[in-house]
Amino acid sequence: MKKAIHILTLCIISFSAQAQIISQFNWNSNPVTQAVVGNNATSVSANATSSSGGAGGTNGLNAGSGRTNIDMVLPGAPFTSQSGLDISVDFARQENAASFFTVGGLDFGISGGSIYVKFVLREGGSDVTISLTNKFTTPSDLAFHNYRFIYDNISGNVTLYLDGMQQYTSQVAPAGTPLSWTGAGNATIASGMDGSNSNVPVLDNLLIQVPNVILPLDLLSFDARAESAGNDLLWTTAHEVNTLRFFIERSSDGIQYSSIGSLPAQQNYSGNANYRFTDEAPLSVNFYRLKMADIDGNFSYSPIRELSSSPAAGSAVSISCYPNPTVDYVNIRIDHSAAVSCYYSVAALDGKIIQSGTIRTDSVEQQVSLNLHAAPKGMLLIRVQEVGNATARTFKILKQ
Repeated sequence: MKKAIHILTLCIISFSAQAQIISQFNWNSNPVTQAVVGNNATSVSANATSSSGGAGGTNGLNAGSGRTNIDMVLPGAPFTSQSGLDISVDFARQENAASFFTVGGLDFGISGGSIYVKFVLREGGSDVTISLTNKFTTPSDLAFHNYRFIYDNISGNVTLYLDGMQQYTSQVAPAGTPLSWTGAGNATIASGMDGSNSNVPVLDNLLIQVPNVILPLDLLSFDARAESAGNDLLWTTAHEVNTLRFFIERSSDGIQYSSIGSLPAQQNYSGNANYRFTDEAPLSVNFYRLKMADIDGNFSYSPIRELSSSPAAGSAVSISCYPNPTVDYVNIRIDHSAAVSCYYSVAALDGKIIQSGTIRTDSVEQQVSLNLHAAPKGMLLIRVQEVGNATARTFKILKQ
């Protein structure tokens, strides 16, 4: 069933779309080829290891002893399908020349102690190489600092950051100019990086994502609910300008998504519009997101909603956990036909419990917000189990 509902409503809550993560590594444990999000690396130096002393007191990527370059290789296809990229990494300078990340004609790293970035654009049917060098000097205090490069194909702008502070920005191409990947193959992390035989972590927290595209549309809410006919997805928008269509995408693991349907947008509608889509054949575990496209071919993604049902005493408890990714908090929503109690816990990937407690509902729908300010960045496991029911739901939440 595909049903669109358009109703004028009052709503003062605004919601901004999250950038789509392509690849993430935190190197908190071995093997260092294991990704948090996206493809695992296919090869790396035999000396490379995860060791203490990373950014923020966590483990990081250590080249090991013997002056062997890390040279971590991973499939390039997820990156070379993108028209723009946003690359962020923590680096502790032990050497004056090395690459943080390279794929095809794109290379982001340090040379002569200064940050450089090279990339190729497809402009007017031809490849144009952009080379930016000596834009700012990297600190030589041996401490971790965050370096970030963004090429936004929508605006044609390139921006460089150090520890969250903008160091350089310029429009290097006309708006709408995409990256070119002619002849691109595999990607490499830490090419030519050996840590100068220091045997301490030199890289940490690599995050590669699609630049956040701001569409002329406000997503006021997005929710997923289990109903007798399937899983209902409901969302509300405002100020739709040239919005073309909403594509509903589903995943069983929160990484690989496929479209299960779409609804046309109102287009140039100044009021609030409500939409509903029913997934009539849901999986046992469902991750849902909206791909919101405009008439110019631009698109952005909604936050992710996870939904599953666990039978108990002849009724269904619907549990969802959002937003994902998050920064400081996460919401647990429980839908049930009667009062119910659920245990919950928040744990790191190593199994350490960060917080736990009990949620008691006294209504059909109840939402509880958990403060994750003290939790470490990276993947968290949130486990919710109804009292008296052996079945538990575990949600993977990325804290940024």
